[in-house]
Parts: sequence; structure tokens; C-alpha cells
Amino acid sequence: MTIFLLKITLMPSVIALVTLAIRRWGNQIGGLIGSMPWIAGPILIFFILEQGKAFGIRAIPGIMTGILALLSFCFSYSTFSRKWSWLPTLLISYGIYTLTALFFNSLTLSLGVSYGVVMGSVLLTLRYFPKPGPEPIKARRLPFDIPIRMLVATLFTLLITGLAGVLGPTWSGILTPFPILTSILAIFSHTLQGSNGTITTLRGLVLGLLGFTTFLALQAFLLPVFSVALAFALALVVNALINVLAVRVA
Repeated sequence: MTIFLLKITLMPSVIALVTLAIRRWGNQIGGLIGSMPWIAGPILIFFILEQGKAFGIRAIPGIMTGILALLSFCFSYSTFSRKWSWLPTLLISYGIYTLTALFFNSLTLSLGVSYGVVMGSVLLTLRYFPKPGPEPIKARRLPFDIPIRMLVATLFTLLITGLAGVLGPTWSGILTPFPILTSILAIFSHTLQGSNGTITTLRGLVLGLLGFTTFLALQAFLLPVFSVALAFALALVVNALINVLAVRVA
């Protein structure tokens, strides 16, 4: 019951804070903040609390595959958002996400190789990421949009963690970085700010995947040695440092 209460309070709080960060600091910084392990980190903790630490560690290679699929989602959504509304763009991007996950899962790469492939893919994606057009980003808001975002994120989290025992560590890991927060950010920025807002937000999120990927990969080495709290705290510091460096370089 305590874990359930944590799920239905932590996830909506994260969504609300990220939304407010975007409004305060803009789409790119908001996307970068959204790339931090606000969703995947707690989901991994829920796996550990409900299935055991060994389950969480075995899920990490699958998480690397999930990040590659997340990259394909961000790139495809940004590309197709120029031509279509949010619903067909979302459905096509989910399809590409699924195909990417299936392909890389079939390769059964080791953690080290997966980490290298993900980091290289992030840099390659940034190199060819769509550029926003010259028109200014709109500044529209829907009534009650934050509660709607909070509800959707909570339902996604409950679904993924609820299926963990059935899916096993590999597919649970692949679904850990499922674009829960990303979909919410993409849909609302697309609807309220147009394609330019979407592209700017998702590019910031992709930039943040350098730190996010490192955070999750470090868990394979930290969790067997340290407590869950300390392992996550150490990796979160590394994640934040990489994000700061990425912003400066970008």
C-alpha cells in the first residue's frame, strides 16, 4: 500500500514540477530537466522494492534498449510534427519506438556495448535533429492542463510497474524509459506551441539523455555494492554534472 501511495503521489508531482520548469526557463531547458530520471528512476526503484534488487539490475541492459527506442520516438515525433497534428504523429512515433525496441532487443548486446551505442546514437541524433522554423513559439495554455498531465503520467506508471512480474526484467527494462513524460511534453507542446515548441523541447530532452543514460548504466555497478539510496544519489550527481556540461557545450 505504501508503494502504491508513492506511485500516485511522486509521479504527478514530477510532471507538475517539469511543466512549471518549462514555463519558467523555456522549452529547451525544460526538456533537459525533463530528461533527468524523474520517471525511469522511480520506476526502477519500484521494480527493486516489488521484485528485488537482482531484478532491477537484470533490467538495466533492457533499459539501454529502451533509451534507443526513446531516441527514435523523439526524432520521429519532431520530424512528423511539422506536417501532422499530435494524434497521427504520436501513433507513428509509437510504432517507430516499438520497431526500434524489437530490433535492438533481438541483438542481445552486452551492457558496455549498449552504453556505447546509446551514447553514440544520442550524439548522432543531435547532429541531425530537426531545426525549428523561423516563426515564434506560441504561448498558449489549456485550462487544467497540469492535472491532466499528472493523471496520464500516473496511469502509465501504474501500468508499467504492474506488468513487471509478467514481462520479466528484460521487457520491464525496455519499458522503463517508455516515453511517458516525453509523450506528455510532446503532445502538450505540439498542441499549445506548435511544431517549433515540440522540436525545441524534445531536442533538450535528447541532449539530457547523455546524463540519463550514464545514470542508469551506473546502477549496474553501484547497486550490487551500495544501498539503493546511495547508488541513486551518486549516479544522480553524475547525471547532473553531465547535463551542466552538455548545456555549456551545446
